Amino acid sequence: MKRTLFYIVCIMAGILQSCTNEVDDLFDKSAQERMNEELQTCKSLLLSAEYGWLLEYYPSSKQSYGGYVMTVKFDEQQVTAASEITNDPSKTVSSYYSLKSDMGPTLNFDTYNEILHYFADPDKSEGAGLGKGYEGDYEFIIMSHTDNEIVLKGKKTKNTMHMFKLKEPSEEYLTKVMNMTQSITSVLGIDSYNGVLNGLSMNFSFSENRKIEIEVGTEESHTLAYTYTDNGIRLYESVEIGGLEVNELEWSDEQQTFIAANQVLSPILDPNYERYIAFYGNYTMKYNNGSKDVEVPITLSLGTYNASQKNYTVEGLSFPLPLYYNPTKDCLEILTLNAGEYYVAVWEVTGKGNLTWGTGPGLLGIERNDEETMEQYYSFEDNGVWKTYIARAIILWSAEGEYKGFGGDTRYIDIKLYKNDQ
Repeated sequence: MKRTLFYIVCIMAGILQSCTNEVDDLFDKSAQERMNEELQTCKSLLLSAEYGWLLEYYPSSKQSYGGYVMTVKFDEQQVTAASEITNDPSKTVSSYYSLKSDMGPTLNFDTYNEILHYFADPDKSEGAGLGKGYEGDYEFIIMSHTDNEIVLKGKKTKNTMHMFKLKEPSEEYLTKVMNMTQSITSVLGIDSYNGVLNGLSMNFSFSENRKIEIEVGTEESHTLAYTYTDNGIRLYESVEIGGLEVNELEWSDEQQTFIAANQVLSPILDPNYERYIAFYGNYTMKYNNGSKDVEVPITLSLGTYNASQKNYTVEGLSFPLPLYYNPTKDCLEILTLNAGEYYVAVWEVTGKGNLTWGTGPGLLGIERNDEETMEQYYSFEDNGVWKTYIARAIILWSAEGEYKGFGGDTRYIDIKLYKNDQ
């Protein structure tokens, strides 16, 4: 019995020794040595780009705010960033970066950079609010790389993001992207774009926060974030349509439409657009500022018009009035606004004087006739969303109380608009 046990032990020891030799044969370097080599490869790749890299950045784990274009150029210690978010393609900000080993090689933007940390700064009141901001990343796992592309995964959001080697200076590329954005967004009155790809119908409609809704056939739909490019838009991930992978829509300035997989899409007019444009023009705005009646000439110009937002630019007031077209009610609507530094809040005026800048409450522009002059005007009255309270005015507010940063009136009670060019 003892001899049998001895032989078994010897055989097992031989097997284990054989396995150990096989592992040693497969890897002639330690895991740390291999990681150090990979980090050096990544560093060399980052430095190899003459003009730097394009980073298509998606904040929030659900890509809730869409994608944004940044450019990053690396030297041995610092990264220099630029982005469309500054509205100035020539503006750059430099800070330190590092490559580390953590769940694989990681790229980290270590010191604060107002561009690279814009979406990751929890002190911003935009996005999900103070304490969260846009909930973006500043640390990334390097998932794969080629000579011209690096695939990243945000450590916080788990979003997949791509870096592409730039073929021209950052300022030139960003200028093209911003011009393309303007070309696409300046086309108003389009509800969606549709076409047929390999016998399968497809429809693309744009919503707010750089999201696109894609209908494939009659039973399949996708909602995806996208970034603008110098040629059109690129989707967060590809969609299969008629056996083809579609991840970009090219924009044709000449045809004023998109092209998907070489198929020119047909723009579909929004039936609400004619009513939307009927409201733009010159008005006299009448209101009470809390101490006296006021009359101000204002002009409504066409603003953003897409599936989720139809607004106007208002000129003549000391602050940007958030004025929209409500297609369901077929009327103008003033909605609350959280602008970070200040709020446009709806105000009860009477009772306890409650106010709110939460999303939804506002004032509908109801068509009325002056009983004496029979002149038509729009009276702005509660839209019913506040429920417990009745909004009768708007007030400019902030964390410190009434916001006086614009220098004009802060209270707008009993608002009426009289159109001058009917």
